[in-house]
Amino acid sequence: METTRFKLFLDVAATGSFSRAATLAGTTQSSVSKAVSQLEAELGARLFDRTGRGAALTAAGRALLPRANALLADVQSLTSLLADLTGAVSGTVRFAVQPSVSWPLAHDLLTVTRQRHPSIRLQISDGTTHQIEEWLADGRCDLGVMSRAPSPEHIEAWPLFSLPLLLVSRAGAAQTARPTLPFSALADVALVAPTAPNGGRMLLEEEARRRGLRLNIAQEVNSASLVKHFTAQGDFCMVATWPWVAVEVAAGVLAATRIVNPVLRQTFSLAVGGRRQPSAAVRAVADIVRELMPSRGWQTTMGSPTLAARPASAVVRP
Repeated sequence: METTRFKLFLDVAATGSFSRAATLAGTTQSSVSKAVSQLEAELGARLFDRTGRGAALTAAGRALLPRANALLADVQSLTSLLADLTGAVSGTVRFAVQPSVSWPLAHDLLTVTRQRHPSIRLQISDGTTHQIEEWLADGRCDLGVMSRAPSPEHIEAWPLFSLPLLLVSRAGAAQTARPTLPFSALADVALVAPTAPNGGRMLLEEEARRRGLRLNIAQEVNSASLVKHFTAQGDFCMVATWPWVAVEVAAGVLAATRIVNPVLRQTFSLAVGGRRQPSAAVRAVADIVRELMPSRGWQTTMGSPTLAARPASAVVRP
């Protein structure tokens, strides 16, 4: 079987369209259709339902998807294997990170990687801890930063940093008027939060159970951007880490206060996928992520943000 057919299969699956896949591959729609048909014939299964609106994966196509991703990653790793012998570092590294800490980490990682290893191509995605765990497990991701203790399935994992949780509201709201808020007071706050299991929410729920409290999860929303919008509109408050809301607090859209008694801290780790031995490129990017933490002042910036342009009342210093 030709690996190019698997690549075209993945392109059609990603775009839902033979014509868009052809654009990505720099070829014609008929060539893509022919290659996928040949792959279906070789595998003895229909991979797509073809409709006037595009192409949708069949059950067989969905089953093939993670294996095809892993297969192409293995092929790409051959270049990295030879690079290990020659001393050059190149290849594609798929990096996933939770939205709550993706910025400026993704920017710093891309900048340093391009400076040191211009032949490494980074593919950056964001997702929930659960999604990143799945991507690492089935080979769709090489490295992941997440707020849950990594599974033993992963070859290696390192703790990176720990951040306190903050209560966040629209700017000027009474809930964040004071510099700190006791944990027990959260029971009286209408919260918007992702559905469980979610790292930050699980910390809150576990502490609430220990104290015999019932949190007021007024709305469940599984979208980082929508959670922010609901909070900014003043309908609800949310619990977050500083990097997730620093820009909005600086702009005067949101306000935040520290949760105390107790202070709850969310620990983030870096995990390497366990389906195959990490390539030289994957190890190089992992080293950069670990190095960025102290050298870029992440602990200081995240733990004690300083926003000179904002009045002191609008600045949180966890």
